[in-house]
Amino acid sequence: MRRRFLRALSRLSGRGLRPCLLFLALTVEPAGAEPREAIPTTPTAASEVEAPRGILKVTWPDIVHLVDQHPRWAAGLLNVTAARAAVSAARAVPNPSLDATIGRGAARDGDLRRLETGLELTVPLGWIAQRRHKVAAARAELDASQDEAEVLRRDVLLQLRVLFWNLAYDQARVAVLAVLESQTAELARSVQRRVEKGEARPVEQSRIEVELEKVANDLEAARISLRVNREQLQLWLGGAMELLVEADLSVVPKALDLDPALAKAQSTHPSIKTAQARVQALSSELTVEKLARIPSVALRAFTQEEIDRRAHGGGLSVDLPLWNWNSGRIAQAQAQLAAGKKQLEAQAREIASSIIESHGACLAASQTATRLKERILPRSEAAASTMERTYQLGEASLFEAIDARRVLVETRRQYLAALVQAQIDCSRFNALVGKEDD
Repeated sequence: MRRRFLRALSRLSGRGLRPCLLFLALTVEPAGAEPREAIPTTPTAASEVEAPRGILKVTWPDIVHLVDQHPRWAAGLLNVTAARAAVSAARAVPNPSLDATIGRGAARDGDLRRLETGLELTVPLGWIAQRRHKVAAARAELDASQDEAEVLRRDVLLQLRVLFWNLAYDQARVAVLAVLESQTAELARSVQRRVEKGEARPVEQSRIEVELEKVANDLEAARISLRVNREQLQLWLGGAMELLVEADLSVVPKALDLDPALAKAQSTHPSIKTAQARVQALSSELTVEKLARIPSVALRAFTQEEIDRRAHGGGLSVDLPLWNWNSGRIAQAQAQLAAGKKQLEAQAREIASSIIESHGACLAASQTATRLKERILPRSEAAASTMERTYQLGEASLFEAIDARRVLVETRRQYLAALVQAQIDCSRFNALVGKEDD
């Protein structure tokens, strides 16, 4: 019965597990050795780690307060400023124009010569009919730019959130692999002593040395990944010190109810509001183009001084729409408005689809992490502990003990990865529905 149990554990271990975590929970010792402290099941919060000198510990609220330093968010705010200036430009009244002429005149029946001058003032009036609609279009563009800035802010926060949790994951992974390397090196020394005493076969020493090299390689790769993610986050925050994030990976996030979140996002999501504002702006621009068919009117006042007379008066200037009734620009504006409405419909559906997808991903990752924590991980630990005692009693070989621990190793790796993935997926869902992460 016991040997069937050992063979079953060996089959469950599989051969596709990552060798870097092969001995993550390996605490087995030769018979008679002092027991060592096992690696904790629950990931250690970064806040419990003492920050080395020259490294700054930051929390997520600290990063949120520094989001104004992000250039994409700053560019969005500048676009809002530009759109607000466009509203002022649309409100502006066109300036009148002044024409001045000067020339030399001579009488037909004499030698009298003198300068002739003339002044003409033109005040345009055609803008009056279009001004209200141009201002409405500019205001709609301002609303669109403000909503686009909110989209940028959410995207920036999500980008920083992903970097934040990836850095937290790499910190935990490096800490685990460092302990693993130490334990594997200690086990390798123990096996070497047993081989020297003739209590173990030389192949066991070779196997342990190979595993130690694999652990060392993966620890170095994890440290490189940690440095890369740290430098990326530090780059966007604009700081000079290295960062150590404070995050509790053991907390499994919970997804909001889908239907209320979906209904709220359909009416408040900034991308949808941006598309609505664009439609409003296009509608106002279509009205402006239709009003452009009305002939433009301008008031004129003039004064002229000639050789034998002096004249002054006023007049009315009206455009003659003989060759162009603005049909092309009206057709263009109508097509653009129809396209804007279709884009609004598509945007609403895309946002709804993204919310449904992100909600499913958040829910799946959270359930996976919870199931690993409450059901799978305790059973894997119990099975690995049983195999450890069997090895210490001399009823199993080192290779069988290693295979038995692989199930626990992979389970712990999946648990840590599921926790981080749940944080990222739920953060993406919260960004779509407008919920700020704590």
